[in-house]
Amino acid sequence: MRGLFLVLPAAAVLAACVEVDMTVEVLGEDEARLTGFIQMERQMYEMTGGDDSFCPEEDGGSLVLSDSHARCTFDQIGTFAELMRPDAADDVPTDIQGELTYLDSNRVRALFPLSAMNDGMDEMMDDPQMMAMMRQMFAGMSISFTVQGREIESSTGTISDDGTRATIQLGVDDLISPDAAQMDDFETIVRF
Repeated sequence: MRGLFLVLPAAAVLAACVEVDMTVEVLGEDEARLTGFIQMERQMYEMTGGDDSFCPEEDGGSLVLSDSHARCTFDQIGTFAELMRPDAADDVPTDIQGELTYLDSNRVRALFPLSAMNDGMDEMMDDPQMMAMMRQMFAGMSISFTVQGREIESSTGTISDDGTRATIQLGVDDLISPDAAQMDDFETIVRF
């Protein structure tokens, strides 16, 4: 889905108070289904233009506006190239930057470069007032990525009891603690 956030610097995520829950289900050697939601504070949505680019219908998005939030739910099936952007342009920071690669024998590698979220955090870490404000604004929000298929072969995330899903969930402490600079990429090998 071209208009969705996936990998932005953590400072930008926090400043926008963005919450993400995304699942990539691998369906074949070049087909996947992307479902979930992205949500931001209504005020931030309006400050960024409040237009259709946040949640384009042609990409499977459905926008719901409340008094406090703008929430885009999405459900899209497509090729790996249609859904993921391993080389997302720097001038289009809302594109998905991730990678799905067919390996062999019905196996796919899913990579989400979470270490890229560390960009820009050093400056924030040096400002205790900014950190306190961000911690308060981001309280209760999370970023969650899931890879799903017939079987998870390996993952840097948490594998479900039935072995069909691998998930990583990041909360405020994962993003703005001193350990955030050590965040690893989320990599999963999944069979379809």
